[in-house]
Amino acid sequence: MACQSQPNGASCATSATMTAPPTLPSFADGVPPLNLSDAVVDKVGAMLAEENDPELRLRIFVTGGGCSGFQYGFAFDDAPKPDDHEVSRGGIRVLVDAMSLQYLVGAEIDYEESLEGSRFVIRNPNASSTCGCGSSFSV
Repeated sequence: MACQSQPNGASCATSATMTAPPTLPSFADGVPPLNLSDAVVDKVGAMLAEENDPELRLRIFVTGGGCSGFQYGFAFDDAPKPDDHEVSRGGIRVLVDAMSLQYLVGAEIDYEESLEGSRFVIRNPNASSTCGCGSSFSV
C-alpha cells in the first residue's frame, strides 16, 4: 500500500525509521550469560517455595531511569516471552529479555544480607559507573 504523505506514493517505511528486533547473543555451550550466586539460588528458591507456583521464574530487566541512566528491576513472571533467555541453576529459573541481556552479559547476580538490610546485587562488567546504592548504572 502506498503512503499518502509521500510524493509519488512511495512507501512510508525507511531503513532509518525501522529497527530490527534485538537478537540474542550466542554463548558457548555450558557458559551462562549470567552468573547466579549460591545466595541468589537460596533466596529465590525460598521465595518461590512460598508462592507455591512451579511456573514462576525470576525476571531481571533493565529500564531507563535511575540516577545513572539505567536501572535494574526484579519481578516474578510465570511465562517467558519470545525474546527471553532463560538461565537455570539449583532449581530456579531466571528470565532476561534480549534488550536487557545486552547490558547484563557476564554479570554476577548476588543476594546480600547485612545490618543495612537485604538486597539483590548485580556486579556488572558492562557498567562504566554505578550509583551509590548500586541499583542504577551507565554504560
